[in-house]
Amino acid sequence: MNSISQAITGSQGNLIANTYGQNTHGQDTPDVDSSSSSDKVTLSHQDTQAKAGGPEIPQEAVFLSPRAERAQKIEAMAKDFFSKGQFGLGDIPKLIQRLHQDGILSENQLNRLGQAGFEVPKGDASQPSLLDFIASQRAQLKESKPDSVMIAMLDDAESVLKQMDSLDSQGLNQKAARVSAQLAVFVQGEHGLTQNDKAMWQGLKSTMQLASASGSSQQASGQLQRYLSLSKRIT
Repeated sequence: MNSISQAITGSQGNLIANTYGQNTHGQDTPDVDSSSSSDKVTLSHQDTQAKAGGPEIPQEAVFLSPRAERAQKIEAMAKDFFSKGQFGLGDIPKLIQRLHQDGILSENQLNRLGQAGFEVPKGDASQPSLLDFIASQRAQLKESKPDSVMIAMLDDAESVLKQMDSLDSQGLNQKAARVSAQLAVFVQGEHGLTQNDKAMWQGLKSTMQLASASGSSQQASGQLQRYLSLSKRIT
């Protein structure tokens, strides 16, 4: 069993379900404004017979389209994991579980990530959040190597983490894939990194991989496979 499979199996599944108060079908979703565009909701108007002495009262049944339901799940996931800016290494297994549980990341996508060498780095509460890590590394680079291309890469990684509620945006998926590929090269290089720093960089890379692979535009096996093949060659 590869590491990504281990992250979504065992007793942890029940723990995550209990934590977010969701049943096995992920039915806990926020309310949707019925004034949204037609690709988000379908309104069925049913006329009722007028009651004596009063006007007819229309009834509206609101049904979420698959696209709108997926968007709600992504928004809820982003709120739970990323809204406070405290997402860290220890949250990656829980994120994988949530993405899979909500149907945002399919079984086939998980398998492809595993085949591409996806890693779930070990972490604990003593390590900084990924956003804090990005900020500290960027500050060091601006002081020692202000012209480093790594600064732009860190800016992109920060942008992805702050826009996880837009996970189905093709632009976000592509940005995450680009950052992941750059980090794959960096992590594999010899930079005299401490074990802790290497784990943080690896965790950032893995989170970018998840963001890239989870978008709806990546669900077509051809496009996803091209990205994974590139990632595998690099790593």
